[in-house]
Amino acid sequence: MANFKLFDPMTMDSNTLPNVAGNYVFLLRKGSQLPKVDIEPKIPEVTLDGNTYQAIYTGIASENLRQRVYRTHFVGNNASRSTLRKSIGSLIGYDLIPRKEGDFKHKKFKPADEEKLTEWMMSNLLLAFVENADPEPLEEKLIAELNPPLNLDKNTNMVNKEFRALLSKLRCRPVIGSAEHFTSSMKTTIKKTIPTQSCYPINGGKMVKIIRRNVNFNRETNNFRCKFNNSSTFDILRVECSYNGETKVYEIESKNLTGRESITFYAYQNSESFTIAWQKAVADYIKEIKL
Repeated sequence: MANFKLFDPMTMDSNTLPNVAGNYVFLLRKGSQLPKVDIEPKIPEVTLDGNTYQAIYTGIASENLRQRVYRTHFVGNNASRSTLRKSIGSLIGYDLIPRKEGDFKHKKFKPADEEKLTEWMMSNLLLAFVENADPEPLEEKLIAELNPPLNLDKNTNMVNKEFRALLSKLRCRPVIGSAEHFTSSMKTTIKKTIPTQSCYPINGGKMVKIIRRNVNFNRETNNFRCKFNNSSTFDILRVECSYNGETKVYEIESKNLTGRESITFYAYQNSESFTIAWQKAVADYIKEIKL
């Protein structure tokens, strides 16, 4: 990182950051720490201007370092547009709310918490940056060599794997504030406005990922694929199958999904009702439950 320059948001003007593409690395100030969670990450050290710092996240600005780094990350007050803000706020434990009414996909924190998050970042973080017209190759190199703990994408390093999985779960918390609210809402009729996939905490701190499938018998096939991608980001997979106002709910522990990114069920029509049969690989592990 010999060519990187240091930026201190507390003492330096934002105009110090250029309006060009480049790479950046967020560093902890000396004496600062990431918010504590159950798993403590290993944080790499880098040397800049003769001083040693801990690197927690690296990213790119494809067009404008000042816009991306300062206005979006440091003072953006909108975690839905900043992966870094969302990760740090999730570690702190701030509640997530929709970016705008009805938008459950894009989440931010409450306005007061966004302000607190900005204060935390300004007080605890420094920035190393370098101008670079083609920043992606260097980003991949920095992620591979440094393994910053808050870099979730493109990071396959076994070190901090458990921490990254925990952080992913924290970032996947529900927009609604509590597990109790979620439990009660599950007893109501599922509406089309509810997303087909979501993650929620349940009693005991476990994370449940929910996939909702509407069974349609006007198809050429009766098999339905439920794609969940990375099973390390949740503890329990819940599949809700609905037809003609009836919903059947199934659960399987993530440990029984290792090496898979999806499972399949077969639906059979029975008068006005329906039955479900699961593929053989998971049939012994997945159980029907009552909510």
